[in-house]
Amino acid sequence: MLAMCNWVMCELVRVYHNLPTTDAQKVVDSLAEMRIPVIWSDGNVKRVLQPTLKLPQQLLLLIATAVPDLSAQELMDWTEYKDKRHFMKTLRALHKKRWVEFTESTGRAKILPPGTKEVENLVRAKGLSDIA
Repeated sequence: MLAMCNWVMCELVRVYHNLPTTDAQKVVDSLAEMRIPVIWSDGNVKRVLQPTLKLPQQLLLLIATAVPDLSAQELMDWTEYKDKRHFMKTLRALHKKRWVEFTESTGRAKILPPGTKEVENLVRAKGLSDIA
């Protein structure tokens, strides 16, 4: 159902705004981006406003709010994590759980449906939707 709605929105944007399909999809993706109050963004940088969360939780939240994907370097910069070896091990572990799709060759990650469910559980369990 969600995929069909996404396609319909994309077509409406493409037709009424005279955009190529790829540009229309980017607009629709930005509309569908998950919004979590504990994530702050100025458009270039994102921060998890609850730094006590563990690295895997922070990564899941950041990846879930980035459409369609983002680089491992952006994630490392946004979390300000210094140990690159541990950081990459954590990102690969999220991939192994099938919560994120991490492509080694491009260094890019995106959220997968089980990861979205885990983010929803995390937001509920930690009360992250109440942070403004």
